[in-house]
Order: sequence, then C-alpha cells, then structure tokens
Amino acid sequence: MMLALLAAGLVFCATAAASFVPANSPRVKTMGRWIPADNGSLYAGRGAVIASAEFEGTGVQVQMFSDSQGDVWWLKKLDDGPLIRFKAHMGMNVLYQNLPMGKHTLTMIRDTEGMRGVTILRGFFFVGENETAASTATAATVPTAGKGNAAATHKTVGQKTANVPETQSVQKAPRRRFIEIIGDSVAAGAFIYPEGDYFQRESGYLAFGPRLARMLNADWSCVASSGEGAVRNNEEKAPYNAKHAEEQIERAFYTQKEPRWSNEMDDPDLVILAYGENDFNDEVNRPSDAYFKEQFKKLILKLRKFRPNSVIFIMTPANTVTSQRSVPGMGGAVAELRAAGDTKVYFIDLNARGPLLNRSDFLDGVHPLASGHEKIARYLCAYACAVLGWN
Repeated sequence: MMLALLAAGLVFCATAAASFVPANSPRVKTMGRWIPADNGSLYAGRGAVIASAEFEGTGVQVQMFSDSQGDVWWLKKLDDGPLIRFKAHMGMNVLYQNLPMGKHTLTMIRDTEGMRGVTILRGFFFVGENETAASTATAATVPTAGKGNAAATHKTVGQKTANVPETQSVQKAPRRRFIEIIGDSVAAGAFIYPEGDYFQRESGYLAFGPRLARMLNADWSCVASSGEGAVRNNEEKAPYNAKHAEEQIERAFYTQKEPRWSNEMDDPDLVILAYGENDFNDEVNRPSDAYFKEQFKKLILKLRKFRPNSVIFIMTPANTVTSQRSVPGMGGAVAELRAAGDTKVYFIDLNARGPLLNRSDFLDGVHPLASGHEKIARYLCAYACAVLGWN
C-alpha cells in the first residue's frame, strides 16, 4: 500500500513553512546507481549512493521509504561539518534544525549495501526557505557531470516500486573522474564498524573503493554484494547454479532483475573487479584453477561488453590464503585477454610483494578493518595513477 501511494504521488507534507524539492529536481546532485520515477522520486538499490543539495533556510528534512523491513544506515553532512550516521525511518526524517538562516549544503550517503533493499528518496523539505529562493535555486543552471550525463534510456522500474519514464535523466554532480567498484562483502565494507548487527557494522563509504575515489578526487559507484563470487558464492553447494557476479553487473538494484543499468547511463574511467574470497573459501570443493580461469575470463568479457571504454583492474582478495588460490585463474584470464588485444585490463595481486595487510588490519582474517581498507586504497592508488596518468 505504501509503495502504491508513492507511485501515485500521494505523500504527506511536512509543514507549510518549508519548500518541498522532489528528489529528481535539478537541485539534487547524485552519485551512483539512482533510477528516477515519474512521481519525482529516486530509487537506489546499490550501496554508497550519494544525494546532495544546496538550500537557504534554517533546517532540512528528508522523506524516504524502503521496500525492506530491515535497517538501512545513512551518513549525513551539513556544510563542512562532520559525517553523522543515522538509521533512516519510513517517512519523514529530520536531519538538521534550528540552523542559522543562510545558505547550506546537505550531503547524504547510503552506508548499507543493496542486499538490504531499495531506498525510495521522495524529496527534501527545506525549512525557512522562501518561495523566491526556492524557485531561483530550482531554475539555476546546474553544471553537467562529465561523461555519461546526457539523457539516457532507463528501463521501467518493476511494479514493486514505480513506473519510470523510458527517457529521463538524473542530474549528476560535476566530476572529472569516475570509478566503479564491483565485488563482494569486502568491497561493500562489511564489519568496518565495531558493534551492531551485520548491516549496522557495514560502511560502504569507508570501504576501499570510495576511499580510493576520494584520494583521486573521483566520483564512484559501488556494486557490491555480500557472499557473492565469480563462480561460487559463500558456502554454496553443488550444483553451484546460484546467482553469481555475471548476473549482477547490469542490475540497478541487487534485489530485482529489472531495471537494468545501461552502459549509456555512465562511463567509468576505471572499473575494479574484486572477487575471489567466496570462490575459494570451501577447503574441500573449491573450483580448479582451469575452471576458475575460464569462468573468470567469461566474467571479464561480460564486463567488457558492458564497459567497453573502461580500464579494468582485476584485484585479488587481501586475505593471503584465498589470494594465492585466486592468482592462477585471475592472472591467467587477464594474460589471455591481454594477449588477445585487450590491453586495458590489468591483474593486481595485492600480496605480490608480501602480505599487504597485517593481522591487526583484519577483523577475522577475511574482512579488513578501516586500516586495512586504507592500505588497499593506497595500493590501488599507485596503480591508478600510473595506468591512467592521474595524480
């Protein structure tokens, strides 16, 4: 019923003293996989997406919903203030109030991976913003975002969410560089925070991919799912026919097959493929090197069709045991593809010069803590600068 009301545009107004700005307004800048709906909402079902907006007033509230019964955690930031973590509630969320009257910038970052469900961002209420200021800000020219910001064809969101126009563009924040991270729970930032349930302890923002992007002054998109593997998922049993990485790359939402995310919607300079941990954590029935190489090669070829212009980094797990097991297959697949002419794909063994992380950098020998993610990001940063000519 709630999602049906949202689709019809029947939402509650916070207060007459606040101007309402729908989520897909040009005032709202976005990063990551957001799908616009014809009722003004934006939908996100991948981790570490961002929405930001400038306003002039004394407070801000956000209207959000979810198709999940579980907790979805966000970070909020006002102007140059600190990042503050909060659990989003269905409906109105008061973010900041009793601010000094003036111009402010709000930033919101989803910290929880898409496995937790789809977020529906309905819009913002800017308290104290008069109609003149609101209309002026709405009409202001917004800088275009770099590659991939032109109007793109979007698939229709399924009936579980809302109908989306076939052609509607989401305004993206200005950028010079763009990185996409595709991987498992490590890429999603699992167990970075010390306490709480699984998703409360996860931080997409503090994971190595977004850290790397911030080091390089780049935007990012994080397509990471806990337990996922290239050919084997965590604790998967024969006949090994579960949903694997290849089926996930083009999904806008983890939890739904549709809508697909067209490669026309963005154009990453760099894609980091980070799998292997779940593929090799079964001591007895792990895949052979030959099988893993062939299947991983198919995964890269699928990614190359989806990302024809991107530099692709194939990254081993940080865990030295699964890293060593993944090297023959990953390295072999990359070597064959490069020999066949794809010189924009690179194999990166995190432990090629010895263990990159210390025992203290892991929670459990598998999932890095914040210090481990920082080391991974810095290691990748050197490669990105060398290969892409960035500094």
